[in-house]
Amino acid sequence: MIVAKLRDIKRYKGISKNIDTAIDFVLNNDLMALPKGKTEIDGKNVYVNRDTYVARPLEECYFENHEHYLDLQIVLKGKELFGYTDITNPTLKVTAPYNTDKDVTKYSASDAVYFVLEESFALVFREDIHLAKGKVDEELVEKAVIKIKVD
Repeated sequence: MIVAKLRDIKRYKGISKNIDTAIDFVLNNDLMALPKGKTEIDGKNVYVNRDTYVARPLEECYFENHEHYLDLQIVLKGKELFGYTDITNPTLKVTAPYNTDKDVTKYSASDAVYFVLEESFALVFREDIHLAKGKVDEELVEKAVIKIKVD
């Protein structure tokens, strides 16, 4: 997983073609102006989901990972508590098996690292079990999640 301030996203170009497509989109578009919901960037290879919400209490959140897409989770405005653990974490337990339609497996974990995303991003790979939408305060969160195909 890569976590950094949004202003530094261009440093991560060169990892893969689809990641470069996502980064170029971020650099050349106003993500706050995107309509809520899904916007295609490069068909099914790269697309963005735009959302606005009040984050949830930690006990209402869950860990997840994806098999076919990376997540570029970008908090544009507001603050969100974000959790991370590696797929090798022995406390990891599957709470919902892999859903092929949504490309997600859900987990619980008792040993994880938590940090606040604020005008920053997390680039989450397959092995990165992550928890999003954790509540920091009552402020609205403006977020874009770019889904990046890896196969």
